[in-house]
Amino acid sequence: MDTGEEAAAARWGDMDADCLVEIFRRLPLDDVAAAAPLVCRSWRAAGRDALLWRELDLRGGGGATARFMPWSPLGAAFAARYGVRRFSFAGYLRLCVARAAGHAVELTLPPLLGAPELDLVSLRCPALRKVSLPSLSAADDARLPDLVARWRRLEHLELEHRPASFPATAARVGASCPGFSSLKMAGAIREVDAAAMATSLPRLKHLCLDGCYLPRHELLAVIHGCLELESLSAKLCVGFDEGDDEVAREAAMIERFEVGGSRLVDKFDQRDVDGLDDDTSSYVDVM
Repeated sequence: MDTGEEAAAARWGDMDADCLVEIFRRLPLDDVAAAAPLVCRSWRAAGRDALLWRELDLRGGGGATARFMPWSPLGAAFAARYGVRRFSFAGYLRLCVARAAGHAVELTLPPLLGAPELDLVSLRCPALRKVSLPSLSAADDARLPDLVARWRRLEHLELEHRPASFPATAARVGASCPGFSSLKMAGAIREVDAAAMATSLPRLKHLCLDGCYLPRHELLAVIHGCLELESLSAKLCVGFDEGDDEVAREAAMIERFEVGGSRLVDKFDQRDVDGLDDDTSSYVDVM
């Protein structure tokens, strides 16, 4: 390294810690974890600042599963720089949670989630306000009500697939999280789920059910029960028609109500059955 490069490196190393943290906030979380700590002591110290670990997006768009494989670029970086032989999502999550030191406020988890990881974040991330969860196993689904009750500051919950335990989960959220106001959920909305939103989450202000199987009766139950809704998005749903006059009338008090592309029944394309046996009498519309 020549004199000019040494001087530049020294200037970066001598930068005020608060400035370094502000710069690191603009970097991907993986770079803060895997690369920044190896530059110098001041960068290592700045990389441990809990402010950098308040928003933990561990899904990162598409390819979340591949991101945490041992042969992934992130796994290779930890192997080369830290000698980690068996890189895993569980280990990376433990690192992120430790760095957050209880101050994480947003958490998005990938499909690799298991019971130990759920227990970890429920116990060591008490300040979470926004949580996004993938589809859960049956065992973890059953435990969800007890887990979410530990996030007493929770404001927004996103569920990739409607859990079987949703009624109990909504009841625990309603009783334990006074600031809760936003829910996003996919899947089939049952009568008990709509009733749970109406009775357990009456102060809900923002609700997104895009792409759900959402019967008209259940949609009306939500509208009638959640009287403080400011936005309700039910686009591309099956179970009611986007042009339903009664639905539009009942939702008139909701500031932003979006139902574009929703239809009473799913479209049936004859091309899907071309080449099959002629006997299609077993096809039953269960809507």
